[in-house]
Amino acid sequence: MKLELLAPAGDIRSFEAAINSGADAVYLGLGDFNARMKAENFTIENIADVVRKAHFYGVKVYVTINTIIQNKEFKPLFDIVNACVCAKVDAYLVQDLGVAYALKKAFPGIVLHASTQIGVHNLYGAKVAEKIGFSRVVLSRETKLKDIIEIKNNTNLEIEYFVQGALCIAFSGNCYMSSKEQGASGNRGLCKQLCRLPYIAGFEKDDKFEKAGEGYLLSARDLSLANNLKELVDAGVTSFKIEGRLRREGFVAEAVSVYRHVLDDIINGRSGKLNQDDADSLKTAFSRGEYLDRAYLDAGTPFVVEKRFNGHIGRKIGVVKKVSPFKDGLYEVIIETEHQLSNGDGLKFFDKDVEKASLGVGNPKQVGKNQYAFITKTLVKAGNTVNLTLDSNAEKDALEAKRLISINMSVRALVNKPLEIKVSTKIEDAFVECSVSSENVLEKATNVNTGAEEIINQCSKAADSGFKIEHIEVDTDGVFLPKSVVNGIRRNALSGLKDKIIYFYESEIKAIPVKNSEEALNNIVCGKIFDSKLAEQYQKVETEKSSGIIRKGEKVLLSPNDYSASAIERSLKLLDLEGKDVVLQLPIIANSEDIKVIEESLSKNGIRTIVSENLYGLYFVGLGYNVIAGAGHNIANCYAVEIAKKLGAESYCSSIEYDQEKMAVLPRIETANEIPLMTFAHCPFKTIYGNDCSKCTYKSGLILKRERHQYIVRRIRISKCYFQLFPK
Repeated sequence: MKLELLAPAGDIRSFEAAINSGADAVYLGLGDFNARMKAENFTIENIADVVRKAHFYGVKVYVTINTIIQNKEFKPLFDIVNACVCAKVDAYLVQDLGVAYALKKAFPGIVLHASTQIGVHNLYGAKVAEKIGFSRVVLSRETKLKDIIEIKNNTNLEIEYFVQGALCIAFSGNCYMSSKEQGASGNRGLCKQLCRLPYIAGFEKDDKFEKAGEGYLLSARDLSLANNLKELVDAGVTSFKIEGRLRREGFVAEAVSVYRHVLDDIINGRSGKLNQDDADSLKTAFSRGEYLDRAYLDAGTPFVVEKRFNGHIGRKIGVVKKVSPFKDGLYEVIIETEHQLSNGDGLKFFDKDVEKASLGVGNPKQVGKNQYAFITKTLVKAGNTVNLTLDSNAEKDALEAKRLISINMSVRALVNKPLEIKVSTKIEDAFVECSVSSENVLEKATNVNTGAEEIINQCSKAADSGFKIEHIEVDTDGVFLPKSVVNGIRRNALSGLKDKIIYFYESEIKAIPVKNSEEALNNIVCGKIFDSKLAEQYQKVETEKSSGIIRKGEKVLLSPNDYSASAIERSLKLLDLEGKDVVLQLPIIANSEDIKVIEESLSKNGIRTIVSENLYGLYFVGLGYNVIAGAGHNIANCYAVEIAKKLGAESYCSSIEYDQEKMAVLPRIETANEIPLMTFAHCPFKTIYGNDCSKCTYKSGLILKRERHQYIVRRIRISKCYFQLFPK
């Protein structure tokens, strides 16, 4: 498969910017059921025109349906999907397993991509996704390079990976803080981004809170893997995704342009590394401090948080040299910079690490070598460092890019013959052409004939057709050719070629629409009855190092802090659970090395029943284990229940965002253990203290505070450390 540059389109302006800057595919959402509900998005009414324009340029369109869905919402969901199928959308990004199941049943031939919200990050999870019917997985950002390679080598899945943009601090699909505190679910596209707020970290001692650190302790830096694309290509990634459906079209244009350069370098056999101009362009377009240039690819727990800033700070370009009063509360500011300051540039000013001001530049004047003056009402101080947050000229240039399709044209203008214009272009290894002739034959010129040069001049007018005419060949013998006839035939030829190009790209799209959404839904089996072997409530018991949930002293759900075989064995002894029916709750995140640890623990301790909190856990059904689909799967509709059954789960816990007031209650077990508000693959202690793993600063009892809210941090050890955030 060819390499694909995948761009965000939060509105029509970003869509245009993505195409003109060189994207191979765009992903977008309609009004409902997408994880960026705050974006302008697209509609049932305009999706056909949007898809048609994209397909003209050979650009694929992926529609996001990446939220969890309630039962009553499937009818409007199907109406949206049906409109998209009729519009020839290429594929659909899906989070909810029930949605995947229902769409596969209702729309034969539909292509589904497993959204990063599903959280596929290891081979076991990828194999389950493939079994469900996904053709592509959008891997979680926490996926290790080693696991990417394993997935590529052992499945037929296409692999999509985020390479640029914002990074969620919590494992995607399993962040519930916004939902629990403000009723605005990230899994429903309404995240309030509470992670971007300031926090205080510390410990309770002798009824007092001892502060250990403060700042934006849950605010992740932005991702930028541009210099690692070649490594990702070699690992098996074929689609390189830029995050940013909530960002302005200027960011989309600049980011896509930069990654187009890098990816084309790789395609052409070069190293694929950023040059300095492109690196500067990315940082100016959007960056929260220094980029994460490796993120989670390597072993261990990386530094991912920028605790000093929570927003765009751009790149440093200079320093304030002088500030003078001007008049009427205005100031003249002189800055020293090698950047040629222009009208409309955006600047931020810092005193050490503290942001002091931001402003847009108006009418700057060069007043010396590398010195520029401008007037502003914003008071800054001499010595402040200056960052560029908007390069107005660079953004303007990026947005003025136009994507044109090169074509050839031949014109036959012969006496007593119809005027014929033929246009053609090469797409991949095929030639597409269109020939249009006039209704009437041409007459011999009585006075001045229409010469070849004049015909070429008239036929070269491609206007806003999207075509660039590279070569025109004319065969004429002294005819009189009215301009209106030439213009009409030329327009028809270009329009016909456009239709044929679109058909070329759409001919492989096999999804079939439904005649009636409600009828289609009624024909799908859903899990209205789902027997639970563990329907009774559990009671929590714990020691300092181990915890479990016991029902009447018989069955135990063990949720350990350490998944090693020896630690599990100690927990069973400490809790007096030896010989009892133990159920092990699997962690939400587990790379391939972690899974080895888990499998050894299960085997050595004779545990045969597990609670799965991520897609990988359902793979254990095929390994002979009894599996309960836990709350981490976000089961919130009867179709998700049905697919869980088909995958072999013996019972399930509904999502903690399951709405009992708005849905018929499904038979289910209650959530047996409190699910974390967030799960981290980074180390909060590294964020607070700045240490590396060789000088571990971990100690139990870490608390994060924000206004009236308090949270306790729990560490989970497998082959490496993970952390969970619970309400205190």
